[in-house]
Amino acid sequence: MTKKIGLAMFQEIFRAEAITNMSDAYITDEVYTINHLHLSAKHRIIKFEGISIIYRDWQLPAPISLLTKHERPFLKMQFEIEGYSDFVSDVSIPYKSIEIPNGRHTLLFLPEVTGTLYYPNSRKVLDVIFTKEYISDLFGNDLRCLLHFGKSIENGQPSLIGNNSLFITNQMKRIIAEILHCTYHGIFKKTYIEAKIVELLNLQIDQFTNTNISATNTIKLHKEDIDKLYYLKEIIDKKPGANYSLMQLAEIGGFNDFKLKKGFKQLFGNTVFGYINDVRMEKSHELLREGKMSIANIAFLMGYKYPHHFSKTFKKKFGYLPKEVKA
Repeated sequence: MTKKIGLAMFQEIFRAEAITNMSDAYITDEVYTINHLHLSAKHRIIKFEGISIIYRDWQLPAPISLLTKHERPFLKMQFEIEGYSDFVSDVSIPYKSIEIPNGRHTLLFLPEVTGTLYYPNSRKVLDVIFTKEYISDLFGNDLRCLLHFGKSIENGQPSLIGNNSLFITNQMKRIIAEILHCTYHGIFKKTYIEAKIVELLNLQIDQFTNTNISATNTIKLHKEDIDKLYYLKEIIDKKPGANYSLMQLAEIGGFNDFKLKKGFKQLFGNTVFGYINDVRMEKSHELLREGKMSIANIAFLMGYKYPHHFSKTFKKKFGYLPKEVKA
């Protein structure tokens, strides 16, 4: 049964009970621990001029719906790493609701936030909130490059950058991890995190732009098709170094190879083998950072017969060789 929470209880729930402060003169970095009957959570909030980064780790004993109200404009990237969120507005917006399922992201602008948030289960999410001034300065005071979304920001009208949320790519996941595990201090911490946020924003805009361009060339995917494609993605995630073929994956998913290729690209924003390569490289990068395996062993684990072929692909992906990754 869903627990409905009003504004007064909302404020009570989100009153911090413990704080870890990692701030300095250049950047605010604090961790808030929240313990309540309906929600146990840890919020890490990083702030500097123009940007607020909030990483939320929630444990919910039961689904909750929250009445929420923000009187300031809301311009944010939301990455629903684990979980699900749905916002239904009390004021007129072009969308029935703003739904962000597990593993997906969006970029939104709401001049006024009044409505109900629904969360069915525990969640981990990264929110990046920008001021309008920051985004305007970032794009040289000309938001036409963001097309209808930029025009909505300039005119103070609610908007989403795309009709639907999109899949969080492995590259995005890596950047999020780099933000949360930044080891720099002072001005170097600020400049590093800000650069990563801009990189994340660029990836997000690029993914939505490419998706919108190819929207006229889509195929119809039923829920059963989507479930099968997620299952295939899970197989790849668990064993990226396996020797996959389109025929093999199509047979497992019950597709013909055309529907597999088109459906996978449509749902996840990448080709089947492009995704396999990305997973291999991201996993390799992670293993290299751990420093427990040799480059040759990692190459073999990721399905490469020769380490120099692995190194060449790695450099093409990241711009530097595996041996340059510091543990």
